Amino acid sequence: MQVAFQNSPREFLDKCGPYLERNEAEHNLILTLCQGAEQKLQRGEKVDIRFGVLSNEEGLVLVAAQTPPNNLVLSKASGPDIEKFAETLAEHQFSFPGIVGPSDVASVFSNKWTQLTGQKPVEYMDQIIYMLKKVTFPPPVEGKLRLARPEEAALIAEWFSAFTKDAMPKAEHVNSQDALKKSAEMIKAGRVVVWDVNGVPVAQAGISGTSTAARISMVYTPAEQRGRGYASAVVAHLSQMLLDQGKKMCCLYADARNPVSNSIYRKIGYEFVGRSSLYVLEKI
Repeated sequence: MQVAFQNSPREFLDKCGPYLERNEAEHNLILTLCQGAEQKLQRGEKVDIRFGVLSNEEGLVLVAAQTPPNNLVLSKASGPDIEKFAETLAEHQFSFPGIVGPSDVASVFSNKWTQLTGQKPVEYMDQIIYMLKKVTFPPPVEGKLRLARPEEAALIAEWFSAFTKDAMPKAEHVNSQDALKKSAEMIKAGRVVVWDVNGVPVAQAGISGTSTAARISMVYTPAEQRGRGYASAVVAHLSQMLLDQGKKMCCLYADARNPVSNSIYRKIGYEFVGRSSLYVLEKI
């Protein structure tokens, strides 16, 4: 049993890419972090990312990625040695505010992390991972899908901030200034779409993921526009747009405790892939 650490996204992908890509929807977040870091390095930007790789004589057992000071992201495990991985990370003084990964792996790792460090994990979110390769369109509604425009950055920032408060732990809530900066960057990169009714945005969704598998996030409809089918429309048409652009699949994470969003995604054609848990670590 061996644990190796590295900071090169290219070396990590060369070694672990095939393992991660076998379950690409469940590993989309790790792969996105890697590809994003590699693109920044190619542009000459500084990148702070680190990886841990647990392997044995038969191959990879478990991998993790982190962009400090953000959450630790865990992969699926091909063996039972999750606690050994936690022990090694603790020995190397890894620090993170939370743990996210496949529910079975994250649960074992979090419990062991508590024993080792005294930090108590609180399961903040139980999520379902969905994957789609063919869209089933919902009943048509008024409006159309389009990219968000630069002059709409303030509105998107307002929705982005509201989304984080509705769906994310307090540590990940975004203030108005940071939300505006992030929204402007995403709009410039073509990573935010809206559902437009007579020139007015009524819902939004964000785009991330890898070169082969898109991930849809930040799906948000303001309260006054809910119940009209806009969320279904924006997700369905965005999914089709991404497939038409050459993505081999779309994936997304949905709160397992939200029956409305889960019903929307399943009716569109998203299929269950697995469960993911987000644990927030209490400070000590």
